[in-house]
Amino acid sequence: MSIDKTLLRFRCTGCGNCCREPLLPVTDSDLRRLIRHTGVRAERLVRWCSTQEIDLADEPENFVKLPKGRRVMTLKHQRGGCIFLGSDARCTVYEARPLGCRVFPFDTKFGRDGKLRRLELIQATECPYELDGRQSVKGLREQQIAFQDEVLLYHAKIAAFNQVQSTRSRDKRPLLSANAFFDFLGLA
Repeated sequence: MSIDKTLLRFRCTGCGNCCREPLLPVTDSDLRRLIRHTGVRAERLVRWCSTQEIDLADEPENFVKLPKGRRVMTLKHQRGGCIFLGSDARCTVYEARPLGCRVFPFDTKFGRDGKLRRLELIQATECPYELDGRQSVKGLREQQIAFQDEVLLYHAKIAAFNQVQSTRSRDKRPLLSANAFFDFLGLA
């Protein structure tokens, strides 16, 4: 495991690169926060990505079975970035941003004892950060726990929906649509 303690002095420079390049998988909880904050419906916030568009082969639990194949729910992009990236390269929904945005750019792992075991940067995009900030191990751990808890709950919902889809497929009935998935999640 690698712990680069200098990363505890990480400071975001606000370049916006992390909002331009990587696609961000979102959960139903992320969407609820965004819907509450913006009033925009779920289907206008989401881009459904195929296995060719997003590299999550090692995370099959993220894929929802839909009529057009297995898809991952990601935050929609427009004009070269996240739909919530402002012209000043700042997030326009910062208070309601997805948990994946909150934990980025850190790749952390904590032991059962709560001690930091890995601290690295996710290399999804160029990140011209500075090392004059302050990150607390406690804060990183709390963010990671919240993120993992939310993702696990969402994965359970995907599994339940996919089971419904498998039953429909076995019964030779058409698969439910993405909008039906939003209904299933209580987002309609």
